[in-house]
Amino acid sequence: MMDSMRKAAKSWVAKLLIGLLAVSFGVWGIADVFKFATVNDLATVGSEEITAEAYSKAFQNRLQEISRQTGQGITPEEARVYGIDKGVLEYLVQGAALDGEAKKLKLGVSNTFLAQDLMTNPTFTDATGKFDGERFKQLLAQNGLSEATYFAAERERLLRDALTTTASGGLPVSAGLLEAQYRFDNEQRDARYFIVSTADSEVPAPTDDEIKKEYEANPAAYTAPEFRAVAIMKAEPADIAAKITLTDQDLAEGFDKYKGEFFTPEKRTILQITFPSLADAQAAQVKIAGGADFLALAKERGFTEADITFADKTKTDFVDPAIADAAFALAQGAVSDPIKGALSTALLKAVSITPEQQSTLDEVKQQLSDRLKLEQAMEQIQATYDAVEDARAAQTSFEDIAGKAGIPFDLVTATDAQGNDKAGAAVPIPHKEDVLKAAFTSDVGVENDAISLDNGYVWYEVREVVPAALKPLDQVKDQARAAVIAAKVRALSEEKAKKLVERARAGAKLEDLAAEVKAQVQTAQGLKRTEQGGSFNRAAVLALFSVPDNGFAYAVEADGKGARVMQSEPVLLPAFDVNSPDAKSIAQRLEPQVSSNLLDAYLAALKDQAGVRINETLWQQISGPQTN
Repeated sequence: MMDSMRKAAKSWVAKLLIGLLAVSFGVWGIADVFKFATVNDLATVGSEEITAEAYSKAFQNRLQEISRQTGQGITPEEARVYGIDKGVLEYLVQGAALDGEAKKLKLGVSNTFLAQDLMTNPTFTDATGKFDGERFKQLLAQNGLSEATYFAAERERLLRDALTTTASGGLPVSAGLLEAQYRFDNEQRDARYFIVSTADSEVPAPTDDEIKKEYEANPAAYTAPEFRAVAIMKAEPADIAAKITLTDQDLAEGFDKYKGEFFTPEKRTILQITFPSLADAQAAQVKIAGGADFLALAKERGFTEADITFADKTKTDFVDPAIADAAFALAQGAVSDPIKGALSTALLKAVSITPEQQSTLDEVKQQLSDRLKLEQAMEQIQATYDAVEDARAAQTSFEDIAGKAGIPFDLVTATDAQGNDKAGAAVPIPHKEDVLKAAFTSDVGVENDAISLDNGYVWYEVREVVPAALKPLDQVKDQARAAVIAAKVRALSEEKAKKLVERARAGAKLEDLAAEVKAQVQTAQGLKRTEQGGSFNRAAVLALFSVPDNGFAYAVEADGKGARVMQSEPVLLPAFDVNSPDAKSIAQRLEPQVSSNLLDAYLAALKDQAGVRINETLWQQISGPQTN
């Protein structure tokens, strides 16, 4: 939990919230849930007190944080189901233990240090990097804080950080732990194995009583999810563009505006050989004039064809203007005179030429029309949004609004939270993920804000909610029967494999056992605990590594229709070197875990030394009866 505290403390507002948890909370009042309490101290940690007000504020802050992270509200009752109330109390207890230890050690933070820390905090600096006093005051005011509470919170945070950082940092990972992790990660085994199969026909048919018991024992498997009927309309540029008509003049003006985008410049494929001097280039030119092949000459100079080929390049693709001018002045197939460029001297050959092309309006009419319509539609989006909102304010139905505005309307008669209908088929829903998330946090009769898209909007309203309900047994009897059969098949597969392994351990050969069940012994090599190789799933790998060299194990297949009987081959493990890159990588991976464990142990010791006392009467009033 303290790890989370330190991570959250990276922002100055979060640091304030953390620090303020131990500062007096009296100014915020007290929740109704405490009105029957006669004692206001919810807990004491040594000489430190945690008030009911402090807990109330911390609990509400945690609920708001969860809501921001998930995008969904959470009620206090739901939070208690998940144990969030206990987590908040534990958080406060740990903070109080740290505060008590800081006092015991007589630790402090000077006003001078706090001032220096404030002056260098980038949150409060201006564009030049200097401290901005007005910005500091504005941010404090926005968060309902005074300078006194800010500095008190900062002082407390720094003291807590000093203790937790000292307790959890700087201790290297031991060589023994490194080697153990190295063995776990890198140990390899080969396996000899066969699969014993089980058919559905090998198990007794389910009785009505067994089917009923399966149905009653696993209600979640036979419960229809909540379904909702949702009305949806949307306005995006493509929707509006479909209604726009362009005149010939519109197209002509648009073509003039975008004519350059329909122009393709001349492209050439040029061969270029570079030379260290003009004399060398001239000598090569003489050879070419005498019949020498341009490419052969390049190879003589150590170039490949790829080295000298510049395929389908425009004039602007050539960085050197002298080379570019010469290349685009050549006739196709011609070789240039030596060209003195900015960086080298070169001979050029024009292999192919693709002339420039300016498309006509007729050639790009459809493409241009789509673009112009989309541009106009983008300009009309806001007007459409305003018209829709005005109509909604007048209580006009979605159907009528969409019809008048000429935008798409959909009525989804039944969808679950995953976007499937009652038959399990996917329902076509525009902007599905966003709409479903919003619709399943709304309710019938609620007027919802539009969902804002990159260039448009989606409106939705929940028309009906069909709660999740357990399906009648008659409707799911086949499903329950199949589940009973699958359980029986899995159990029989495990029983077969267990007996075969027992016989193998008693001395029977793996090949003989495989022959009995009409299977063939196979081999898998290089299996690791941390990897799943080929047909070996995690259960099979873990079972294989649970036995010693040449030991026997079994694992039921994922579908339950068989089991794998395995013999572990000798363990293979590369020698461990504490200075190897692999060992260093493992150390880096383990250091955070070691630090976290040290911190947990330190906090537990602080709490034990200080002594923690909870006002159970007040706690039950706040959070209800607790179960361990």
